[in-house]
Amino acid sequence: MTHARTLPIRLAPHPGEALDSWWEAIAHRLGTNTGDVLSAMGLLPRSPSRPVSSGILGHLVTLLDEDQAARAAWSAGVPPAQMHAMTLARYDQRVHVIAPQRRRVAARHVWGRARGSRYCPACLAENGGRWLLTWRLGWSFACLDHRLLLVDACPRCSRTPRHFPTTTRHPLVPGQCHSPAKDDSSRAVRCGQPLEEADAIELTRQGPVIAAQRLIENAISMGQADFGVYQDEPQSSLALFGDLRALACILLRRVPERLVDFVPPEILSAHQHPEPEAVRAFDPAEETLPGRLAPRRAATAALAVSAALHILGHDNAHVAGDALRHLISDADGTMPLKVAHRWNHTSEVFDAIHLATLAPRLKHSDQLRYRTADRLPRRPVSAAAPRTAQRARWIPTQLWPTWSARLSPVSGSLSRTIRLALSCYLLLVGGARGDFTTATRILRSPAEDRLGPHMAQRLTKRGHFTAISLGLYALADYLDQEGSPIDYDRRRAVDYRDLLPLDTWTQLCRDIEFDAGGVRRHLFARALLFERISGLPATVAPAAYAPATPELRTMLRTFETDLTPGLVSQLEEHAREFLARQGIHDEPLTWQPPTDIIDGLDLPGCDLGDIDLGLLHRLIRDGSLTTAGAARRLGVSHDAVRFVLQEQPAPPRRSAMWERGATIRRARAALPKDTFARLYLEEYRPLKWIAKRAGVNEDAIKVLVREYGMTREGKATRWRQIDLDWLREERAAGRTCRELAEETGFSLGMISYLGRQHDLPGRRPARKG
Repeated sequence: MTHARTLPIRLAPHPGEALDSWWEAIAHRLGTNTGDVLSAMGLLPRSPSRPVSSGILGHLVTLLDEDQAARAAWSAGVPPAQMHAMTLARYDQRVHVIAPQRRRVAARHVWGRARGSRYCPACLAENGGRWLLTWRLGWSFACLDHRLLLVDACPRCSRTPRHFPTTTRHPLVPGQCHSPAKDDSSRAVRCGQPLEEADAIELTRQGPVIAAQRLIENAISMGQADFGVYQDEPQSSLALFGDLRALACILLRRVPERLVDFVPPEILSAHQHPEPEAVRAFDPAEETLPGRLAPRRAATAALAVSAALHILGHDNAHVAGDALRHLISDADGTMPLKVAHRWNHTSEVFDAIHLATLAPRLKHSDQLRYRTADRLPRRPVSAAAPRTAQRARWIPTQLWPTWSARLSPVSGSLSRTIRLALSCYLLLVGGARGDFTTATRILRSPAEDRLGPHMAQRLTKRGHFTAISLGLYALADYLDQEGSPIDYDRRRAVDYRDLLPLDTWTQLCRDIEFDAGGVRRHLFARALLFERISGLPATVAPAAYAPATPELRTMLRTFETDLTPGLVSQLEEHAREFLARQGIHDEPLTWQPPTDIIDGLDLPGCDLGDIDLGLLHRLIRDGSLTTAGAARRLGVSHDAVRFVLQEQPAPPRRSAMWERGATIRRARAALPKDTFARLYLEEYRPLKWIAKRAGVNEDAIKVLVREYGMTREGKATRWRQIDLDWLREERAAGRTCRELAEETGFSLGMISYLGRQHDLPGRRPARKG
């Protein structure tokens, strides 16, 4: 136990004074040694008059417990809070980190200086040799009051002042070097050099070193950094110093001549000048790894911090990354940085600068994983792997139409490739690992491995990849937060071989009086419906209806112009029934994320809502244009027109002479299947004759032939359907071949041929004129 007693003479601390400087000043005023003063304060046990262990004194300078502070405060007549303010604990978690068990500054954490101190000779001359606490910090290198670079060592013995706090049997003179004399083996004699006589480099008032030191002190006093790259993301002062330390490590390992613009020439010269051989080095590990620990010399610290603050002073991480890349890149473009390297005790802002520096040299898949186009590039978090796996269930194999139209350039990219690539890119955003090949495997995409790099290179060359990446970031964040009502993994696993059978297609076309067409139109309807509900491209549909050739894919695009609102409604209803049979009852048929989350981005594509729907429908129906032709007229992408027609198809064409649906309806009413079979199969009536009888055109009768599925024998046997006895009687009655041809529906040549062949009575019609 230690007991305190009041000091006979009390001396007030100077503002900002260090604890050991204060007790040395008291001992000098009392004419005694520091050991007696510390014992009187209750900070040390009473012992014989011999030096106290420097480790114990170092603990006191670093951190006082509550009892120690209370005893010393009572003894010296100062508040306990002021006792704590004179220790390095005042800057704990703001400038450095103190290990409370060891009561020592962590030297390997943000330039925490565990031992030694710099000093300003002018300040020592003014205040009578009182030592400021801030001089012990690794981030102090200049005196703002006198505009001097702090001095690192004693000019006589070349030792670092206050490497260890000391106590002796004799009083210590404030302002003098307390290191043991070089020529004294007992270490009892002190150097005694007046440190106020040391030479110091003068600094300009508006110079970079003074500006850097002022910014450092502002950050310390405020406890945070909110300048430059930290404007939008303020960080704690401790995080700032972690960033500065990491940048200093990078910069000090490069050629120093590149940093000549950041400090005056004399400071650069002092940094490059060989150090004198000191009796006790601060930390020998610093020589092999510059910047890892607090530099021994103020010139080195001033150089590194000024250059680092120049980088951090830019408006955003990308500009700062460009500046850092310019400083550290070799002539051939190589850099010492590696994306896999992780810096300790840094903020997310430094990680963003680090990744922005490397961004141009990263693969496009890594640029997406690290979100290098974002305002703050960042590394994937620990939960990235399960989050990516979940996101894969919410992403279709080819990106949603609305999003594809917004992200795809108006020209130069095909939907068949870029939509597949965009979905894979979306899966890679913020992913923990993986590349384009991995994404294609997860999404069951038919895209080739080379498509990802090739498409990204094309988009980069045209200046679109950055904007597209920002859109994908916003979409990925939305999916991770809000999810999707559709499980596309489940949709991809459905068996689509029984989708839209022929009889169902024929019936739904009949219900809406839509021309079912031939076999190909049915196949195209199945392929289009497959794309809508599965999220997969039509090319991977079941082989029975997949458009496997370029010609079929082109014809499928043509079929999209034939879509009508009634047909799309019928197809969607069938799709819901199909999904219900597959056990999918809890999902909408289709869904797309809202696009308002990317409002404000300068994207290369177009908004489907901006397309003049009425004009598009007129171009398709009245102008009979293809989707490509309509896209050229509207100044949008081909895919944008296709996507609009799939969601909002043009109404069927209407004519004053003939309305197709109504005509077929009248033909069906006038010619039920049994009546049509009698006329067409039994009596072998021509289509033209049947059409005339029903009061419709011949095309409507052809539709009925396909609907009823009827076929008959060729023309060679048609004459067998005529009753020759009836024909003989009619000819004998004087009727002409023309009249009989009109009544029977056979040609005039056929009636004349039968008359000659069977020697029927009658005469040839008289010639007119």
